Amino acid sequence: DYIMFRTSADAPPVRYYYTKDTTILDPEGHTVTWSAVRPDIPATVYYTNVGDRVVVRKIVLAKPTTIYKKEETTTTTTREP
Repeated sequence: DYIMFRTSADAPPVRYYYTKDTTILDPEGHTVTWSAVRPDIPATVYYTNVGDRVVVRKIVLAKPTTIYKKEETTTTTTREP
């Protein structure tokens, strides 16, 4: 499997291959899922050349990927006369 990255905004995308051992980290070093890798988040890609392929070892995202979920709870109290 592979993923495409751009080295800069005006550069053509480059194909990087990944394996089950490829790690994705947020800026604090916590492991995150592939869904955190998005076009609008800059990242540092650590890779190695294996034959004619560029294989990604680790991706470190430049921005946190925390999703904040706001929940509200309403409590109603009734008084008996």
